[in-house]
Amino acid sequence: MIKCKHCQGTNTYKKGYRLTEYRGKIQKYYCKDCEKYFTQDLGFYRMRFSETTITMSVDMYISNLSSRKMRNQLLRHLSVKVTHMTILEWVRRYTLKVSKFVDKLGFNMGSSFYVDETLIDRDGKDDRF
Repeated sequence: MIKCKHCQGTNTYKKGYRLTEYRGKIQKYYCKDCEKYFTQDLGFYRMRFSETTITMSVDMYISNLSSRKMRNQLLRHLSVKVTHMTILEWVRRYTLKVSKFVDKLGFNMGSSFYVDETLIDRDGKDDRF
């Protein structure tokens, strides 16, 4: 059930759409308790670009692509005109949110694991091939 962001009530239902220039239609909800309209915040509230553009930019940054190269890629392939500073702001904003989520996941690793061409000394044993 969707909670109202004004009164935290659950007596809500879908009531139309909010049309945005960049993100398209966004579902609106109506709260019967406080009689107000609201939209659900999915982490991209009041962003001027689509969720796919922002997540694609963060993914390209994690893949070691510079912000200026990302700007050029978005312009060439998606016809999205964005500055390199906006991309860096997205990266700063959303990598913090993702890192909090990933830290909660934890890792289930066995007694040994191998990392790309890295020698790890386990318990004083030499693990060379």
